[in-house]
Amino acid sequence: MARPRTLPPREPAAASTGELVPMDRASLTKRATDMIRQAIVSGTLPPGQPISLRELAGILGVSATPVREALFQLSAIGLVEFLPGQVRIVAPTATAFRDAFELREALEGMAARLAAERRTAREAAEIRSLALLSRDAAKADDVELFRQHDVRFHHAIAAAAHSAQVQRYLANALDLALTLRNLRTVGKRFNPSSVSLHLAIAEAIARQDGAEAEAMAREHVRQVYRGVVATAQSGAES
Repeated sequence: MARPRTLPPREPAAASTGELVPMDRASLTKRATDMIRQAIVSGTLPPGQPISLRELAGILGVSATPVREALFQLSAIGLVEFLPGQVRIVAPTATAFRDAFELREALEGMAARLAAERRTAREAAEIRSLALLSRDAAKADDVELFRQHDVRFHHAIAAAAHSAQVQRYLANALDLALTLRNLRTVGKRFNPSSVSLHLAIAEAIARQDGAEAEAMAREHVRQVYRGVVATAQSGAES
């Protein structure tokens, strides 16, 4: 396995006195999970690549146990898969991509409807601001900035739903779907045509129109899915 080059450096836990204290097992597992997850989502750990627990533990500076537990958690999300004799990063197959976006559509629709019903005025304003920022980044053809605002937009809607479980499972679904999207569009021309629906979703949430917010959110996910599938013929990223 090629060594990931951009995993964040380890930071020791510190007590309020400034003294170094050992991290407990749960903290180590969470940190390992977060770091491996980030490496997968960013593409540092490439798809289809077998994972060496020992090497990964050495890079992260922890024992194999928290790494193994982290991989079990990431397997539940769908980012890694356990096969006979090995663990590997999930590959962006057509079936995996379809399944991920079907799950994302259901959860995003629910989150948008709940956000319209429960959001605060401040949350509605933030969602609209992120919709505009993502649109402007798309117009400027700035792929990285668009993706940053895009992820923040969807997470802001999840937060505004005020449902811990919806937010948790949608975060997992977004990680999986967006990772597979990024992997399937490597080297393709950037053209996020579905970004216009960000503003439609934001406006429905601002009006507290739950049915419209859900419909627009679901259509947005379907458009992204269709756009990415079409890259095989068109060479453009949605």
